[in-house]
Amino acid sequence: MRKYASGALGDQPIPFNDADRVIAIGSDGMMNAVRLARHSVLKPYLKPEHLALGSTNSPMQCMMKQTCAQCLQLHKDPVTGKETVVFCFNQDQELDQVDFACLRQRLRQNGVQEKIAALWLDRSLRRVGVR
Repeated sequence: MRKYASGALGDQPIPFNDADRVIAIGSDGMMNAVRLARHSVLKPYLKPEHLALGSTNSPMQCMMKQTCAQCLQLHKDPVTGKETVVFCFNQDQELDQVDFACLRQRLRQNGVQEKIAALWLDRSLRRVGVR
């Protein structure tokens, strides 16, 4: 992003500094890196009033229903420091409010079930001759 913004990659069909929004979709580590870069190496290229969102992945069990609470996410207001907790009803959350340590822990909570499901799927596909 920095190389594109600085012009190091050549002409910019879409000028970087025309962007009003940054939307980061990927791992929690990548989204956190984008959050940090906006305040450092990308700062000279971004509009001061731009909006930055991150798509915080949520478990599919209750997506949008706010029932199982597996998707609870801690937010910290960067100005006041006030902490709030939100459900996954809105996966696109302001990058500067997301507590990325909390997000990483939340995303890891289903790790064992996801590995077991992948092993079971692989075993089943092998039994029917697809793999």
